[in-house]
Amino acid sequence: MRSPKLAALELKRFGRGKLPAAALVALLLLPLLYGALYLCSFWDPYGKLDKLPVALVNNDKGASSDGKRIAAGDEISEKLLDSKVFAWDEVSSAEAEKGVEEGTYYLSLTMPSDFSEKIASSGGDSPETGALQVRTNDANNYIVG
Repeated sequence: MRSPKLAALELKRFGRGKLPAAALVALLLLPLLYGALYLCSFWDPYGKLDKLPVALVNNDKGASSDGKRIAAGDEISEKLLDSKVFAWDEVSSAEAEKGVEEGTYYLSLTMPSDFSEKIASSGGDSPETGALQVRTNDANNYIVG
């Protein structure tokens, strides 16, 4: 019977003064503040992608197929620049590589010099895939903007 009375007495003593009340308020508010900041940071991850700087490198030299000139790199570049999905910046390969490593760009999209040639080969006997090259920096955070 003595233990419950002792516990009640200690709780009453803890309730006196301003410091225990402030500690209790801090214990309640810190997790709420952390949760609010966490929720705010993840609220709309795609909302500001149009402000995300991305390097676009078009090294494509074009190709000819059945007497027609194919410039797939130029077409894709034009559509990407018009799309406004990212803040595209058309740069050279060296600028893109340096920008991604320094954090100026969050990623770079490169169309190799034989991109149109490989796409044009799809109508021939030995078709090849026209692959785009994406370079990222793992040091950049997913949540940006």
